[in-house]
Amino acid sequence: MKKINFKLILLSLFISVISLPLAEKAFHFSVSKLAELKGAYIKPVCPQLSWKSFFNSELQDSLSAYIESKISNRNALVRLRNQLSFTLFHESENTDLVVGKNNYLFELPYIDSYNSSGGIDSGWIFNQTDMLADIVDTLKSKNIDLLVVFAPSKVSFMPENVPVKYLRMSKHDALYQTCADALLRNSIPFIDFNSYYKSIKTTAEYPVFFKGNAHWSFYTGCEAMDSIARYMQTQFNIPLFSYTLVIPNSTPIPQFQDNDLSSTLNLLNPFADSGFIYPYFVKEDTTKCNRPDVLFVGDSFGWTLIFSQFPQNFFNKNFKFWDYNRTVWSEYYEKARPIENYDYKAELLKNRLIILIDGGLSYNNIGNGFINSAYKIFHPDK
Repeated sequence: MKKINFKLILLSLFISVISLPLAEKAFHFSVSKLAELKGAYIKPVCPQLSWKSFFNSELQDSLSAYIESKISNRNALVRLRNQLSFTLFHESENTDLVVGKNNYLFELPYIDSYNSSGGIDSGWIFNQTDMLADIVDTLKSKNIDLLVVFAPSKVSFMPENVPVKYLRMSKHDALYQTCADALLRNSIPFIDFNSYYKSIKTTAEYPVFFKGNAHWSFYTGCEAMDSIARYMQTQFNIPLFSYTLVIPNSTPIPQFQDNDLSSTLNLLNPFADSGFIYPYFVKEDTTKCNRPDVLFVGDSFGWTLIFSQFPQNFFNKNFKFWDYNRTVWSEYYEKARPIENYDYKAELLKNRLIILIDGGLSYNNIGNGFINSAYKIFHPDK
């Protein structure tokens, strides 16, 4: 009886799948549109026939990808496959995405950085921080301060949730520690949130990372922005408007970067995560302070600070974010602009404060090329 029921279930499932295209046409709906996939994806186009593409197999590969993209309900089938991999085998179809213990998600490059599997060129790191110290002194002589901010690494924060097979090296976090030591040795103004959040791991009131994100949580980014603002006032004597950080109740719906990894799993069932908190800053006194000119240069962790709306509301309207030191973002631009469109030196010297913010993949490349660019400007003969 059980065997017969099982066969009937399989047969019913098979009939349902092959009947979907006909049902879509008859009832005017689309499962594929309902199951749109998230993440970076280049839509295949129908290739053009040529002798060269035919004989080097380029035509066949392109045509195969194009035909596959046209399969009815492909998106739903992809989600079904991903769901089976995730539920049955605790794996992701994305080779760079690691499903850890308790379903915490990690990106493989961050694990490699934690393992320092690429080796550590300590000489190069210390040379870079020596150059940065020179840049700090030069800027200081022009009444411009510079602050380095290390955002926390999810792998460094919770290595216990990374599958053991990925933690290959005997000494972990050596790359981060070398970079932090180099900054401290040169007395460069430095806020190390990676170290700080590890130190309060067991007492933190709100999640620093969620299961399904790569970046610090929105709440943590707001808390970090508050710390940066206080540092600006106490260490650099830069006055700011008085404000309060308002913390509302949690919500089950993720926003911003709080599900940047889980959304790319493309599952049939929603990824289980909760407790999302979205605080906001409220001005209290706007009578005595001017908005300082501030420039952010850094990687994707800097976006959380921008999403907090603090820079837009408390810094000068000329506030900009140099995303990976390649494109320039401003709330007044329709889209980011190439940094080559700007006079690098003139843009630097406009500011009262420059903040270099980097996460776990950029600890050894602070500012993503900013140091070399700025050093050449101030020392063109070296």
